[in-house]
Amino acid sequence: MPKQINTIPCPACGAASEPETGKTHMPCAYCGTTLTIPKELRAKIDFSAHEKKVQQPEITPDKLLRKAQPVVRGAFNLYALWTWARWILPACLTIFITTIILCLALGSVPVVLKLIR
Repeated sequence: MPKQINTIPCPACGAASEPETGKTHMPCAYCGTTLTIPKELRAKIDFSAHEKKVQQPEITPDKLLRKAQPVVRGAFNLYALWTWARWILPACLTIFITTIILCLALGSVPVVLKLIR
């Protein structure tokens, strides 16, 4: 009777690795080279015995939307503030600089009139 081989020799380092259940490829335990598991060493797995039950999510979509609503509202308000500030800040700066120039010009009028007389 032929002796059954339960290990795969690594072509890179020569170390023997035991095949992983249900996989066609696996890394060598010593050097990390990808090994292909021969068909005769691949274990047959009965997936019906390992069937997982689908669990209900902890947070339902309506609860998730209710939790996200304040965040979305805050983001929208921040965007609205940014678009408003993007328009109003340059306008305020322009008015401020114009007012300063106007005040300096009007403040120098009496000095200029004294020089002319």
